[in-house]
Amino acid sequence: LRIGFSASCYIKSPNRYCQCLNWFPTMEQKGVKVMLSKVPEQSWHRVRWVLAISWLILIFSLFYDPISHNLTDPDNLFSLFRDPILTRDPCVQVQGVCLDEKPYALGARMFWGMIVPSTIMIVLVFGHETWRRICPLYFLSQIPRALGLQPQKDISKNPWLVRNHLYVQFAIFFIGLNCRILFVNSDRLVLGLFLSLTIVSAIMMVFLYGGRSWCHYVCPFGMVQMVFTGPRGLLGTEAHNTPKTITQSMCRTLDKTTGEEKSACISCKSPCMDIDSEKAYWQQLTKPGRKLVQYGYLGMVIGYFVYYWLYAGNFDYYLSGAWTHEENQLGALFKPGFYIMNHPIAIPKLVATPLTFVVFVALSCVICTKLEKLYKAALWRKNKSITHEQVLHRVFSICSFIAFNFFFIYGGRPEINRFPVLVQFLFQSVVILVSSLWLYQTWGRSFYQYIQEIGRASC
Repeated sequence: LRIGFSASCYIKSPNRYCQCLNWFPTMEQKGVKVMLSKVPEQSWHRVRWVLAISWLILIFSLFYDPISHNLTDPDNLFSLFRDPILTRDPCVQVQGVCLDEKPYALGARMFWGMIVPSTIMIVLVFGHETWRRICPLYFLSQIPRALGLQPQKDISKNPWLVRNHLYVQFAIFFIGLNCRILFVNSDRLVLGLFLSLTIVSAIMMVFLYGGRSWCHYVCPFGMVQMVFTGPRGLLGTEAHNTPKTITQSMCRTLDKTTGEEKSACISCKSPCMDIDSEKAYWQQLTKPGRKLVQYGYLGMVIGYFVYYWLYAGNFDYYLSGAWTHEENQLGALFKPGFYIMNHPIAIPKLVATPLTFVVFVALSCVICTKLEKLYKAALWRKNKSITHEQVLHRVFSICSFIAFNFFFIYGGRPEINRFPVLVQFLFQSVVILVSSLWLYQTWGRSFYQYIQEIGRASC
């Protein structure tokens, strides 16, 4: 009725339409938001330089680092990175055998234990718009544009990729997590090659199609941003309420004559979440592969952390962070991949790892799809009028909330556990508070509310 009434108002008179919109109360939250979108592009450019150089230094350290192993020595009382688990009793066991622990280089530990969890937190709190403006991989992928090279192909001429990119990104994410457990986690050389190959792939994709083609169509973390951003991050901006022609994280550059920002958009994707994330969210809610991304990602997160217990026979193996510097990771590929109730199961780790992910992804998709149907049926029994998209939105939001909290129960824990118990408690409290506020903000959003706000802005 509200939608029909507003539509009839618009047909009769645009001015009357504005009055109709103002007649309906909204659930818009009041509060102070960090308007990071107002930070000048030149400032963001400096931040990207710092982060990109830091990332390249970290990658270089994976190939050659004769220094940082001294920082993890438990006898080095002046180091913030010293690792007491190297000498603790009882030892860290994997399949009933103590790991041979000794001082190690910091590169892998910093990447997996600090950088990756930080990116997840940034995306949910500040929105994709902040991360995409500081992402060092995005910055490096734009080398072809910086060199003045024009895209070699038009992305619209590749309709299969445009239509199925969510499946592509999920497949790459699936392969990447398997590679992480099997080859990459603690082998510094392989991790360095893995990250270097990722940079080269991003550059080649942008060389071929230009714009943010890597971010939109290939990058697996682009899929993760979609999951944790939802309509917008907790402190993200609203593009449809921004009186600027350049919004959120859309491609931009500086005009050399005026020194002002101008759009550098080449329309590589529509709708584009870098221009209006909420518009892209609602219009792609039923896109092929969207359910797989949302439900499958939840299964991947749970399966990833549970596998460490299935493999080692205890959670201490993961929570200690020993997997970031385990010796001879590649030598375990054909050893038993499961160790349950103190008994090894003769399935090679090379097979057990993807098998675990497949099972957890399948279970997550089946359970979430069933809950989605039950939730819709429950609302209809109460005579509540709700669209299929709104049901999806709410179930997706719950999945994101669970995935975020489950991730931070384990993700980053090897570092957090090194602090006093009070600090650990405060960290987990912040995680729950932030995710709860995000869910509260997101739950009541609807496409109709978004349209209302566009109407108000135009009035």
